[in-house]
Amino acid sequence: MNKPGTQQLETHRLVLRRFRVEDAEDMFRNWASDPEVTRYLTWPAHGSVEITRMVLADWISRYDDGSFFNWAIVWKETGEVIGNIAAVSVIEPLESAEIGYCLGRAFWGRGIMPEALRAVNSWLLETAGLRRIIARHDVNNPKSGRVMAKAGMMFEGILHSAGRNNQGFCDVGRYVLLRENAESSSRKSAPAPVTVRLAREGDLECVNELRREVNDLHVAGVPDVFKPGFCDELRDYLYTIWKNPQQEIVVAELEGKVCGFAVLNHISKPENPFMFERDFLDIDEFGVDASCRRQGIASAMIRFIREFAREKGFRRIELNMWEFNRGALAFYEAAGFSTFRRYMEIKLPE
Repeated sequence: MNKPGTQQLETHRLVLRRFRVEDAEDMFRNWASDPEVTRYLTWPAHGSVEITRMVLADWISRYDDGSFFNWAIVWKETGEVIGNIAAVSVIEPLESAEIGYCLGRAFWGRGIMPEALRAVNSWLLETAGLRRIIARHDVNNPKSGRVMAKAGMMFEGILHSAGRNNQGFCDVGRYVLLRENAESSSRKSAPAPVTVRLAREGDLECVNELRREVNDLHVAGVPDVFKPGFCDELRDYLYTIWKNPQQEIVVAELEGKVCGFAVLNHISKPENPFMFERDFLDIDEFGVDASCRRQGIASAMIRFIREFAREKGFRRIELNMWEFNRGALAFYEAAGFSTFRRYMEIKLPE
């Protein structure tokens, strides 16, 4: 097996990353202090956030170990840490690991844990080079077994009186995923390929429909700033962009349908007494059709834009976004963007 350590992963709704000290409050509030969450686990609910901080300090100290795999589950929509998933044991001679996980009760029933488990299992098999992954659950907690099944793991059987948790000794259901089975399943269910390219004039009406979605999102998020409705001026502005040599429109196509777009600006700011000259590629607009999300379209677009920027000789890519759009923020951070400036406000009473 390989020993890459805990690396950041991303799914449609989640970012899986290393824990940080500042995650203690989220961890304590969302799951570590909840006896209902820990009911079938092997450790008791935390009585104080100080206990949670001690646990996190131990985990964080072990991240230099390439065979230590422990992820915080971050909900993209809010940036909140809502659970964790980890290899609770790694048996190197057998290239095998056992997975354990827990999730805040407020997030149960949304398919979040199968989504996280699929991502971790795939990464452990493909990147860490494991050949076998197992997961176990108390038979009195069948919902955990359904998570394993939904993630593509195969039920091996019940081990009688083989576990002990906060309920005492218990029978254990065990699931397994082998590398060869995962590879076979992946080949059968490969997603349709996404094509990303520069737009043609015939794409512009489709792009405008996507721009309408983006506008509606901003109206809902910041109603005191954005006007409702997609007026003629907004629609016609796309054709102004199309004719501007300093701007480019990028589209993503899935099964012949335009399902994503980005508007790119070449921005050049001359040197002045306060700042050096700045020349960069700006992502002015970005959106993916709501019905086509969770298929890697946005990530494919970012890869295309990065390559486009390199080919044109740009040294940096910038974008700005509104604070309410936490899901987009999590996506951009996972794609490699970092915050380097902020606009802030104080709203005064009328």
